[in-house]
Amino acid sequence: MEYHLISQGRLFTGAKEKECIVMIQRITKLSEEQVRKTLLNGRPRKLFSSDDRAKVEKFSQAYRKAGLDVRIKKGS
Repeated sequence: MEYHLISQGRLFTGAKEKECIVMIQRITKLSEEQVRKTLLNGRPRKLFSSDDRAKVEKFSQAYRKAGLDVRIKKGS
């Protein structure tokens, strides 16, 4: 079974935007502008897929710690 890590397109309520963007940049290696346009645009987006649930969970925790609202979705 495949697992998908989905960004909800927003930060958690109360998250400090500048600090969160810096942490997200460390994970993704994207520029600040790219983070804003692709991950913080208010639209859900698939970030990562794997058959390894533990690997997806690890990425999920890293993104959540960085303040990004993400969900894990089971695929087929």
